[in-house]
Amino acid sequence: MATTNIGALLLGELQALSAEARRKHPEIKEAAERVIVVLRGIAATSSGEIAKELAASDEVISPFVLGCKSSNHKLAAMSVQCLQQLISHRAVSPRSIAQTLSTLNTVIHLGVDIQVKILQMVLPLVTMYDGCVFGETLVDAFHLCLALQKSRDPVVSNTAAAILRQVVVAVFDRVVAEDQEHSDDDDEGADTRERDLTRKYAKDAFFVLQDLCLLAADSDSIFIRVDAVDKGLVLDLIESVLVNHAAVVARHTAMVHILRERLAPFIVGFFAEKAPFTLVVRCIRIVWLFIRDLHTDLVPECEMLLSILTRLIDSSSSSSNSSGGGKSGRSSVSLPRIAGMQSAKTVLGSGFPLFYRVLAMEVLRNTLREPQLLHRLYAQFDGRAADGSEDCHVIGDVFKAVSKVATERPELRVSNPDGIPSALPIGAQAGDAGDSADSRQVGAHSCCLRTEMHKLLDKHEPPLMPEPYLAYLAFTAMVGAADGLAERVLPLCTENVRSSALGSAPGSVFSPALAPALADEHVASVKKLVQDSWPVLLSVYTFYFAVRLDDALFRQVMDTMQKLVQVSGAFGLLEARDAFLLLLCRSCLPQAAIADHERQLQQGHGRAGVGLPAVDEAAAAEDAAEPSKTQAALPLVTTSLAGVAFAMNARQVECLRAVVACAQYLAAVLGPLWYPVLVTLQQAEELLHQSHGMSASAAAAGGSSGAAAASTGPPAATATAPSRRASVSNPTGVAAGGSDAGQSSASDLAQIRSDYARLLGFVRASGADATAWAVRALCVLGSDLSTVPADPELQADEAAMRATSSVIHRRLSAVLDRPTFAIGQLCAFAAGNVDLLVGAAGDASAGDDAWRVATRHLLATATYPHAPPAMRTQACGAVSAIVLAAMDLVAQADEEPELAPAFVAAVASGAAQVRILTPLLQMLRGTPGDGFAAGGRFVDVSKLTLDTVHRVLQASGRSIMRAWGVVFDIVHSVLDEPPAEAAASAGAEARQPGYLMRCVFPCLQLICSDYLEDLPPHCLRRCIECLALFGRQNEDLNIALTAIGQAWALCDFLQGLSAAPAAESGAELVSGLLAAGSERDAIARAWWHEPLGELASARTQQVLWTLLLHALAELGRDRRHEVRLGAVQTLFRTLDMRGDAFDAWLWDAVAWAVVLPLARFTLTQRAYVFGLVHARRLDELLEDAQAEAARVAGKSGVVAEDPARLYARQWDETAATALLGAARVWAAPRAALLDIGCAEQAWQCVWLLVQALFVGAPADAVCACLPDPACAPALDVPADFVASLAAAEAEGAAELRARLRTRDSLSAAIDCASTLVSSARRTSAAGWRIGWRAWLAMGALAARVPGSAGRGFNEDAQGTAAVTPDALCAYLRLCPTIANALRAAGGFTEADARALLHLARVVLMHVEIPLHAADDCKMTAVQAQVLDIVLLILDGGGPGASLDSAAAATALAAENLAALAVLPYAVLPRIAREQHGALAAAAVVERTRAAFAPMTERLDVL
Repeated sequence: MATTNIGALLLGELQALSAEARRKHPEIKEAAERVIVVLRGIAATSSGEIAKELAASDEVISPFVLGCKSSNHKLAAMSVQCLQQLISHRAVSPRSIAQTLSTLNTVIHLGVDIQVKILQMVLPLVTMYDGCVFGETLVDAFHLCLALQKSRDPVVSNTAAAILRQVVVAVFDRVVAEDQEHSDDDDEGADTRERDLTRKYAKDAFFVLQDLCLLAADSDSIFIRVDAVDKGLVLDLIESVLVNHAAVVARHTAMVHILRERLAPFIVGFFAEKAPFTLVVRCIRIVWLFIRDLHTDLVPECEMLLSILTRLIDSSSSSSNSSGGGKSGRSSVSLPRIAGMQSAKTVLGSGFPLFYRVLAMEVLRNTLREPQLLHRLYAQFDGRAADGSEDCHVIGDVFKAVSKVATERPELRVSNPDGIPSALPIGAQAGDAGDSADSRQVGAHSCCLRTEMHKLLDKHEPPLMPEPYLAYLAFTAMVGAADGLAERVLPLCTENVRSSALGSAPGSVFSPALAPALADEHVASVKKLVQDSWPVLLSVYTFYFAVRLDDALFRQVMDTMQKLVQVSGAFGLLEARDAFLLLLCRSCLPQAAIADHERQLQQGHGRAGVGLPAVDEAAAAEDAAEPSKTQAALPLVTTSLAGVAFAMNARQVECLRAVVACAQYLAAVLGPLWYPVLVTLQQAEELLHQSHGMSASAAAAGGSSGAAAASTGPPAATATAPSRRASVSNPTGVAAGGSDAGQSSASDLAQIRSDYARLLGFVRASGADATAWAVRALCVLGSDLSTVPADPELQADEAAMRATSSVIHRRLSAVLDRPTFAIGQLCAFAAGNVDLLVGAAGDASAGDDAWRVATRHLLATATYPHAPPAMRTQACGAVSAIVLAAMDLVAQADEEPELAPAFVAAVASGAAQVRILTPLLQMLRGTPGDGFAAGGRFVDVSKLTLDTVHRVLQASGRSIMRAWGVVFDIVHSVLDEPPAEAAASAGAEARQPGYLMRCVFPCLQLICSDYLEDLPPHCLRRCIECLALFGRQNEDLNIALTAIGQAWALCDFLQGLSAAPAAESGAELVSGLLAAGSERDAIARAWWHEPLGELASARTQQVLWTLLLHALAELGRDRRHEVRLGAVQTLFRTLDMRGDAFDAWLWDAVAWAVVLPLARFTLTQRAYVFGLVHARRLDELLEDAQAEAARVAGKSGVVAEDPARLYARQWDETAATALLGAARVWAAPRAALLDIGCAEQAWQCVWLLVQALFVGAPADAVCACLPDPACAPALDVPADFVASLAAAEAEGAAELRARLRTRDSLSAAIDCASTLVSSARRTSAAGWRIGWRAWLAMGALAARVPGSAGRGFNEDAQGTAAVTPDALCAYLRLCPTIANALRAAGGFTEADARALLHLARVVLMHVEIPLHAADDCKMTAVQAQVLDIVLLILDGGGPGASLDSAAAATALAAENLAALAVLPYAVLPRIAREQHGALAAAAVVERTRAAFAPMTERLDVL
């Protein structure tokens, strides 16, 4: 509205008009002056108030009406100008509107300026004077516009057309207001035809629409009453109505009826024959409005129009008539064209021009790209077929026709495609242009018009357009449809369709997880649309995946393809989901190049004599658009794989990321489809890894081209498929640039691996079903790569997974010198979600299955004999990582309140730890589980397993609790059954004996040092057993010695338990069992299997102590000197230091089952070795003796000349150590030792063993070391005891004993006897008599020299005298102690004295005793000892003696002194005479006399 003051403006115009008309037109002057008077009489000052006052008077327009009728151009122009101002200010009386319009009709021919002013008044009259311009008045307004539209002046004509459109729109605008006013009176759903013809504005609108439809159909108008109007203008007016007020038209039944009866038949008939471009454009726009806005009101008409459009775009089935008959065999006629462009006038045969197809395609594209509209159309037409009421497939036909157009130009595809083409051909630079199909990019920049054809209203001829424009339209229409469907569905899904699958088992039927608002017919309709259209969409995407698209279109394609997968999955359309996802999987890999690679591998294997399945040559070049065909499978691994000369381009990487995104979104419902997805990821990861390595190598070498990279492969590769190899050798699609290519591939690899990690991290959140299927798929893929037989439990699932992967053409062989994808991802998932797998996350069922399946597969791979070593090692590492992660979680069970109570309870009971650690045991034993064949045991796997056990002990040892049995089973597995020989490829260290022993022993050391207090009793027993086994093993001496040393830790632990006096357990004594006929070995085995109670119980501690000491005793029998000596020393040091805490039962077991048998064995074995050495039967000792000599030489650097003698000396040392230890045991003042069973027999056995060592008698001949309560020890010593021993000895026995004597053995025996003699066991006379009798026997047998003995009788194997004066002196020095102790006990009799004196004479007579000392004035040491013994007899008559009287003692002493006095004259001369003659005998007598002189003098004094 003008803001000029209307009063002043009008006053000036009236005055000018009056002045101009005062001569020739006085009536105009008078009328103007009257209006001036009226105007001056208005008191208001504002324009609004003035206009209001003026509108109340009809005379205001009279001067202007007269001016228009004056035929004076100047007056008419001034009058029209004033009328315009009045109308724009609403200052014209409503009663004068009709007169105004009539007046304007009279000046319409006066000039362009007046015509323009008239047009500027028409629209305000219609819009600002609502109640005035209707009916005939409105018709006048139309007449004005239509008349001016026919003007030859383009400005006037175009302005009139524009005003006319606005007037028509204004007519319908008033209907909107009118409907709102009467909205309360209207009944919803009632027929509105009657009110449409009675209401003022609705009636006008109806008649206007009716006339427009009539004019469009070349009929006479009824309301407007014009003869002819430009048809283009009419169509524009109809479009304006439908664009702005389609809802108004749809609300009024009469108007809809007009469209149905008048306009729709015209449009249908319009497309029955060819028409000018301008009319076709306008008509096609009306068709679009019909489809978009009136499809619910004009259902049959819209159906017909959609069918017409479908026939228009389908060139193979279109004809020149509207019936759309069948296909014709007409050939197309091509007109001359500019290179790269095609004329729109080119006709398809004799049918419609091409622009018909283009316009129809643009409309259909708009239809398909609006999701709401597409859904409504489908529900309205095709949806009717769902209930069986009607067979209608309009939208389905649209999809098929559009897809046919999209794929009708095969030349768009890249020749010989191999996955998704790169953005640019190999070697091309950005911006390069080419005419070939391979170098052309399809996209908006190359295939689109600047302005879409249906928007070209100002064009009379169709524009030139690119050749692929129509196909591009169709393709973008399909892409838009896919995007629209996704936008319609995906926002309505709850939690990305994951929540519906929680808790479902593999193979369960999936139902879409959609919001409750969609649980109605709309969801069903959309689902049905997706279900019907997905095959068409799949064919289009399959076609264009081989087309080189520009970046924007490629991103859109990837985005919509990803959404199609998600939508199909959301609706549970498994077939559609699988097809789309497998297309992505197939397209992101260079399948043909992989096929070439596999064929070369096959040829290489064939030359090596390895048979492989045949590869179909045609299959290598098979197009990716044929997913139904399958190829022969090739093994996925090879040990002779060279680096491949191809890789993934950047777009294939993007496609791969789309696969990952789809799998992530549908993780809960992928089911068996996990397998092809993971197969694709594995191959892609391999390609990216290799391309990264290739790029890095190229960068180091200064860069190389793609062709050069291809030429590095085998010659057969280049000759077989050079074009394909060249097309995929560069991963980025641009020229190789050294470091840039390396950085790109490295970035791709890092990003893809990050995507993989997110995908597997997403599996857990997707529920148990996703977890189960993902783990199963990884296991099956791992079986493919390693040739490990699949888990028997997964046969059905494996078949389902392999069925989905039939469209995966080729698989790239895995490189074996690095971790494989399947095992790596399985390890990452299991270790990262270990709380789920072990049930700590709350849902135990979700993880139990995954734990079982994953561990079984990894164990099968780690133990499979034919698996590649690198994969076995990786599988073992995966098991280790999972176990370590699980044990870390177990260690937190008491600290993390968020852990599931069931898991915490399982940890407390030990069930969780047993389940977690058992895979380590299975892997070490080579037993993957039930259903699998027994696997192999490998050094590298065993090494990693043992390292894992050690790490578990270090990090979580306190958390093992009741699972220690599994740990000891692992240790036993190494000790009981060592693995097979290491492979030739294993390291030198792994091939050495005892390698695994050295690996597992630190575990046992750690247990003994840190975790003994955590072990239950039965595991403590197993710990003792393991130490014994380590001590017995022959592979590593240091381990054996260390194992013996570890016994100290057990002793300290058991000592701490026994700090307080233990109560009697009530168990039967071992001596009693032995006396009853039980064997020692059987008793020991019973201890190993005896059920143990609490650790605090006396019986448990007794058994543990006994087993520990028995194990040390068994090690004391080892053939290796260091081991047995260390064991013996450790045993007796333990008894010395810990024995005070032992009770009677334990001492009984130690005495009869440990100490005495050990001492007897060492003496027996010593005698056996000495006998072999003396007999020179060295063959039986050669192996052990040489081994010992070699070990000593290795340690000292000195080579032993005689290994057998070394071996004998070592056994001599062992026997001496064992017997001395036994003597210390009995010498210690322990009351419990006196209460053992058959205590006197045990004491006698000790003395007999000492006697055997001293005299050189075999221990088995002296003592059986078995208790016998019925047999009392011999205590009497007759006077002829010494002589009887000599007489009772068998012939040759003395010589045999002499061979078993050495200086060391005599010295050790004397030390043992001295230890026993110094014992505090003086409370028992019988005990001392046992010792007295054994002491006498020792001297009698050791000093006896048989008459038949020859030279060297007293010499040992080294030629050294065994029985020496020093030894005899040491022996005789024990006599006073024993005799006095016996005398104190009242048991020293005359017979004892006579036996003692007889022994003294025998000792004095020994050949090694010198006849005189170096100083003749002194006695020898032996003589002095003998004289002391005589003096001891002289004291025998004192208090407490058992001799009859002192006189008897003196007589007995004198008798023996006399015998000693004549001894030199009787014995020694005779011996000298026999050996050297009479002269020598005389000399001997003289010297002997001189030697005994000091003794005689001493006797004289006495």
